[in-house]
Amino acid sequence: MNLQDAIYQQYGVRVPMGIADGRHRIFKIDQLRNGYLLRLGVFACFGSVIDGESIIFDGERYWERETEQNDSPKIRQEWLIWEAARAVLADGKRLSRADSERLALAVQRLEAWL
Repeated sequence: MNLQDAIYQQYGVRVPMGIADGRHRIFKIDQLRNGYLLRLGVFACFGSVIDGESIIFDGERYWERETEQNDSPKIRQEWLIWEAARAVLADGKRLSRADSERLALAVQRLEAWL
């Protein structure tokens, strides 16, 4: 298994690998979540801040680490927006442009604050 296969198995998306320079890169998992990828040599770490997980890949296998998430009234408010959007999308409905933009802001804030 290679890194791209590990990311695909975890999130169902293909991510361009680029160079292994230790830089933090963001990729889109779906409308509700972004992923991150950090490659250094054969080792890599990828995951999702929203899901509270980090996956470490050593070139042959990967293992998952759960990360602690912060909590505050502001964070809970953004989670409510995220959960409301998730419920709408789970019903097969589309978000309005304004709701989609507010969801993007909530995701951005959650990733910064968590």
